Formats: sequence, C-alpha cells, structure tokens
Amino acid sequence: MKKFFLGLMVCLALGCSDAKQDKVEDAIAKTSDSLNSKLNKLNDTLNKVKDNVAKRIPKVEVNIKRTIPISLQWIGFQNQGKAEVVKQSDGSFTISGEQTNSSNEFLKINGKIKRVSDTQISFMGTIITYVKINNKGVPCEKTGDQLFLKTGDRKYYRLQQMENCSGGKVLDYVDLYDLDGVL
Repeated sequence: MKKFFLGLMVCLALGCSDAKQDKVEDAIAKTSDSLNSKLNKLNDTLNKVKDNVAKRIPKVEVNIKRTIPISLQWIGFQNQGKAEVVKQSDGSFTISGEQTNSSNEFLKINGKIKRVSDTQISFMGTIITYVKINNKGVPCEKTGDQLFLKTGDRKYYRLQQMENCSGGKVLDYVDLYDLDGVL
C-alpha cells in the first residue's frame, strides 16, 4: 500500500508539474510577445526623437584661420603687416589684412585666393597701396584678378602686376609669406 500511495504521489507530482510548466511557458510566451511589442514601440519612438534632434542641431562651419605676414617694399620688409587667411565652407580661401608705418603709408589686401600650382596663387579682390612719394600721394588701387608667383628658393609669393598706378618704372613689391602651410 505504501508503494501504491508513493506511486500515486509521484504521478500527481509529475502531472501537476507538467501543468505548472505549461502555465509557466504560456506566461513566458505572452510576456515575451508583449515585451517585444513594447521594445519595438520604444525603438520607433527613440528613432523619431533622434531624427527630430538631428534636424534641430544647427550646422556648424569649421573655418580654418591663419595669420600670415605681408609686405610692401616701400613700407619695409622688417615691419611686416598681417593678413588673415580663412578657409570657407566651400573650400575657397579669403584673405584680408594690412601693413602700415608711422607715416600712415599702407598696403591693404582683401579678396579670395586659390592655389593654381606649387608656385602660383591666384587672387581676386582689391589691393591698395599708399606711399606719399608714389602716384602723387594718391592711393593706388588694383582690383580684379591678380597673380602671385614664388620663384627660386623664395619663401614668399610676389604680386606679378607690380606696376604702381603712377606708371613708369615705379614698382610695388607686394609679398605674401607662409602660404605653403595654409593653401
């Protein structure tokens, strides 16, 4: 009788165990489906938020800015002026700067520059020189396309349209230094 009773208990335990196991598996399956559904909804929401944030972040332009020496021989090579060369978002470069002396004589440059070759830089803009003894004391303005050239072992690029507005044999040596590290 003990054996029968023990056998019955084992059968009931196994039977209950299978039923409980089925219930547990059903609960897990329902929970798993529910969790997957909730995770998919959460993922969709996060993607929408990410897209929304991405649209609201302003685009930032990274401009590379360098200061280079410039000079006009009438003012002097020792007291060079400075020009800022800035890389624009479209890949072009702007240049703007001046050199002055105690007599209020000056070189001013403003425009765009672009490397043409290892020895040539094209310039589009305005270069103004003012030296009291040249051009009857009136500033000399050169506007439009200009070319700067580096020759020999020189470390600078010299403006090739050198003739001063006064004409004759008066030349302006406008030099741009240290461009090889910028352009």
